[in-house]
Amino acid sequence: MSLNRFSVFTKPWKTQSLDELGVLVRDMGYDAVEYPLRDGFQVGPGDGTEGILKLRKILGSHGVAVSSLAAGIDVHTSDGKGEVAGVNEAVFAGCGEAEIPVIRICQSFNRNLGFHENMDALRRKYDAIVPLCEKHRVTLGVQMHYGEADITGSYDTALLLKDYNPRHIAAVWDAGHSGLAGENPRYALDCLWDHLCMVNFKAAYWYRKNPAALAEEARWGVQWVTGPSGMCSWRAAVDYLKSRDYRGTVCLPAEYSDEANVERYAREDIAYIKGLFGG
Repeated sequence: MSLNRFSVFTKPWKTQSLDELGVLVRDMGYDAVEYPLRDGFQVGPGDGTEGILKLRKILGSHGVAVSSLAAGIDVHTSDGKGEVAGVNEAVFAGCGEAEIPVIRICQSFNRNLGFHENMDALRRKYDAIVPLCEKHRVTLGVQMHYGEADITGSYDTALLLKDYNPRHIAAVWDAGHSGLAGENPRYALDCLWDHLCMVNFKAAYWYRKNPAALAEEARWGVQWVTGPSGMCSWRAAVDYLKSRDYRGTVCLPAEYSDEANVERYAREDIAYIKGLFGG
């Protein structure tokens, strides 16, 4: 029996009430959620601490925990001076009071700066966020994301976070993006292990968008699929996590290119990942 908590990112289900969401999440086989604290969802940033506490209470009445929030904490660089923009302490305060341990973000680069300049600028921003994490007992989880101006893999994430206490600023490893970066999941997780606060299991592969026979340069797209079909082996990743006795949250982001069948795929993937963990 697995001792991990299995959560699902509820971004696809923004029209349901919180009660309906709690029933659906449990019925699909999950015991927790990552909640998108964004405008247009059941609870938004403007609802403050009361909204976050309401979220936890209603979902909790259905046996569903809130293991993380995906929130609009803006730590993007703009001119390289290290100013902190858009950091809403109320989100940290609400998470602290509701005992939600992680605020997850993805992290982009400033296209006008070089690699090391970007790293330095981001660290200055994180330095300013650390006191909020300490004060409210919340971890900022930084997830890699494919793209031309993003923290794309595990190794640059580890480099970015190497000097931070993982109680404050930590890593969220993502199987989908790690696979798109061509990483070996065992090595990717190993390099992040000391800073790991959560793991995401989604799946994707690259495909050519224009015919290979054409003389023009190749254009590539990403297809989001179910766990067994992606470029990263979920089995290899879970084998590593089990070898290290990982007891943290396992989040399935429910991201699929075939959006019409998201619920079916989310049910299939939770059954698959639980089988890999042995629970």
